[in-house]
Amino acid sequence: MGNIGKAKEQFLKAAKVNDQSADLFYNLGRLCDEQYAFEQAITFYQKAVNLDPAFTMAWINLAIDLAVFKKYDDALDCFEVAYKQDPNIDFLYGDCRFIKMRMCNWENAQETLQMLQEGIERGQKIIAPFPLMALLDFPALIQKAAAIYAKARYPQNNSLEPIPYYSNKKIRIAYFSPDFHEHPVSFLTAELFELHDRDRFEIYAFSFGKKTKDAMRKRLEAAFDNFVDVADKTSYEICLMAREAQIDIAVDLCGYTENARSEIFSLRAAPIQISYIGFLGTMGSEWMDYLIADEVIIPKNLRKFYSEKIIYLPSYQSNDSQRSSGEKSFRKSDLGISENQFVFCNLNNVYKITESIFHSWLNILRKVENSVLLLYSENPWATENLQTLAVEYGIDSARLIFTSHLPRSDYLAQYAIADLFLDTYPYNAGTTASDSLWMGVPVITLQGESFSSRVASSLLINLKLAELIHHSIEDYEAQAIELANNQTKLNGLKNKLAANRLTEPLFNTKLFVKHLEQAFSTAHQRYEAKLPTDDIASTDYQHKQT
Repeated sequence: MGNIGKAKEQFLKAAKVNDQSADLFYNLGRLCDEQYAFEQAITFYQKAVNLDPAFTMAWINLAIDLAVFKKYDDALDCFEVAYKQDPNIDFLYGDCRFIKMRMCNWENAQETLQMLQEGIERGQKIIAPFPLMALLDFPALIQKAAAIYAKARYPQNNSLEPIPYYSNKKIRIAYFSPDFHEHPVSFLTAELFELHDRDRFEIYAFSFGKKTKDAMRKRLEAAFDNFVDVADKTSYEICLMAREAQIDIAVDLCGYTENARSEIFSLRAAPIQISYIGFLGTMGSEWMDYLIADEVIIPKNLRKFYSEKIIYLPSYQSNDSQRSSGEKSFRKSDLGISENQFVFCNLNNVYKITESIFHSWLNILRKVENSVLLLYSENPWATENLQTLAVEYGIDSARLIFTSHLPRSDYLAQYAIADLFLDTYPYNAGTTASDSLWMGVPVITLQGESFSSRVASSLLINLKLAELIHHSIEDYEAQAIELANNQTKLNGLKNKLAANRLTEPLFNTKLFVKHLEQAFSTAHQRYEAKLPTDDIASTDYQHKQT
């Protein structure tokens, strides 16, 4: 019935009667997961597998929760136990691969890619769409993998009655997310929520993530007309709450990313359902009506690889023009870098780093002798693996400089020591690329065909910096090397970035909100007129493509 607290009480009573039931402890673990009590869940899953080492699903859930605390080595061990017991469990092969990606463990990487490609082509439930985006740049395969995942995990659920027509005075927009706290999605969207036109729209948040008290959470709670914490509700209950609130447009900000609740949308929370920014691609489902993009990200020749209708905005990415680096000042010497060394950087999460792009970075370091590469040290296994590969490639591992997690303002301030941002491929930087550009550091990107491989291109075009977009790894490397060796040319780019930052659309949040609201209004007007969904373009949309 969704009463998690009382259910947990009864299971704990049962455990006092019989502490030898693996099923009982497994169910306790599941209940703890529902309450984001992952540390407690780990204890219960561990008891379950101790009592029944053949309990495959307990091994899988134990692995998932260990990964929450970045205990990737232990998580991988658990996944591999489960895979050995039953290699046919849906999406388990991809789960194993994703843990390795987080560790920058590229053992048998080519064999893995071939298995994934062949498995998807055969319709196998082999990998979830999210990790696939960082592995392959084939939009047809990504769409098929998303459709397989949607059908297996979140098929359209028609158990609720059709939604009646709402006659609200203002259009009611609800944003759904587990990430209404200090998180990249919120860093990009906070000002969007604040700037919505309250004369025309009523803005809701449905927050199903862990409760926090950080500064971003407080800002977001104040940004919405109605901030509804539904972390302790079932997806069915959340859907009913959205319907009772007569939400006209439901915007999913997480898609198939961590802690997603896609079943809310498979039940149909609102007449119009839109996917935006947290998940960079198609949901492959019957129930998601629209996907927000621009024509750089989804040009006409790639339109067929998306299941949703497309809302085309002039600029795809929302941004927060209030982001600030604070007062802290960084110097290269703070990280052991000489003042005369050129600093390449990439501060993405490490799962986006592929073997091929890392080799490209090492090629660049080899040809720019007095240079270093600044990376985010997410976990010790990734750091060690990257250092080992650098040495094998003939590069001194000391030229890889690792920075730890910092408070948001300090993280932004750290870009002051960087000279050039080298983008990942096929999963581009999103928030980090935007941060780099905001802080005045140019971004070189490699553009592919998938949504996630074209996001940085969209950012650059909306700053009139298309010269930083490349279609071959050779050109990508050549420009990085040229700019590192030509300070005059690099300074020219930085001056252009500084001038365009405040005049071009990318960081003009008010303009972005205007275009988004036009699109929302058009979608709502089509619904009111009982017209079928169709692609939508902002009224002053301009054709931009590279």
